[in-house]
Amino acid sequence: MANKIKNFKIKIKGDKIIWMVFLLLMAISCLEVYSTLGKTVYEKQGGTPMGMFTKHIFILILGTFVLYAVHHIKYTYFSRFAKIGLLFSFGILIVTLLIGSLGDKAAARWLTIPLIGQFQPSEIVKIVLIVYVARMLALNQENIKSLDIFKRLILVILGICILIFPENFSNAAILFMICFVMMFIGRINLKYLGMIVLIGIIGIITIFTILQTKPDLLSRGGTWINRIEEFRNPDKMVITQSNQAQMAIATGGFFGKFVGNTTQARFLSESHNDFIFSIIIEEGGILLGLVVIALYLILLYRGIQVARRSKGYFGAFCAIGLIIMIVFQALINMFVATGLAPVTGQTLPFISYGGTSFLFSCIALGIVLSISAEANKDQEKVSLQQDIIDEESSLEENESNEIVN
Repeated sequence: MANKIKNFKIKIKGDKIIWMVFLLLMAISCLEVYSTLGKTVYEKQGGTPMGMFTKHIFILILGTFVLYAVHHIKYTYFSRFAKIGLLFSFGILIVTLLIGSLGDKAAARWLTIPLIGQFQPSEIVKIVLIVYVARMLALNQENIKSLDIFKRLILVILGICILIFPENFSNAAILFMICFVMMFIGRINLKYLGMIVLIGIIGIITIFTILQTKPDLLSRGGTWINRIEEFRNPDKMVITQSNQAQMAIATGGFFGKFVGNTTQARFLSESHNDFIFSIIIEEGGILLGLVVIALYLILLYRGIQVARRSKGYFGAFCAIGLIIMIVFQALINMFVATGLAPVTGQTLPFISYGGTSFLFSCIALGIVLSISAEANKDQEKVSLQQDIIDEESSLEENESNEIVN
């Protein structure tokens, strides 16, 4: 036992630049989260900022261990559990809608688990759905243009997104767009994708037109309408979260006020979370803001390179889907902070304070690192062979039933 402990070595696998970006984002998180915790502690938590900051450090360390563990798992294993994970996702989303709660914010997007605390199911569901879509695209490349494959994919995607939509429109929209991009890259017939775009535009316009006259039709309908209206016709004289965030950016200048000298964090309710990018610019200036943007763009570039180097379809589709999920969420957060998009409640991956989002972002990045370390076409084909057999058996059974009927 002593020899095993003595011989234990930490082995870092995968793309080293992705590891470096991850560590840099966590370093920025430590600095900026500590600067922004005062108001939150005063209003909600009690105690001292150091107590919440200690919890944040614990989450960062735990997330790093999770990422390390996941990146040592063969990425093809995730395909094996995609179907079970999908059934679990449907179940937990239905349960969340029925009994979920978010305390004083009255939004059923969280579940409370004893000893663990609040848990946001949509975070794990995003990863499960992306892995499932990657698996389906990989297994059906030979007949990927068929209507049958498109229907099987779109029904699952719509089912998950519709369950997320009532309480978290932004998460549902982002997840659907990621899956749409994956289907486009996966060579799904453009005619079918174009049809979905048209139906989607008409559907969203119809829903928000109805909500303008009947905002109580959905529990968060009124909130969505107010946010869109505030974005379309902003009143700069009114004290809103968006205006405070933009004021923080405006006072930061090029080099900023330096870490710990924020003033707007005293007024921003979500300065440690949804609006942390505005505090980054206030304290670190436009210079630090550009560094953060560059880090996410490097992450996107390296993720695309991982997908291109992957010799197997599943690895490529999985890597591109997961890295887009992380970077697109970051861009949405930054757009909101700078007033380029309505308030959505999206965190800044690897920087914002929060447990669920950070941990599952670490899982997603861990899978990408696993793909970058182990992607091999022959190994992937062998690992997915049972999936291929299952798919063929399912198709044969369906065809037999159709003939009998």
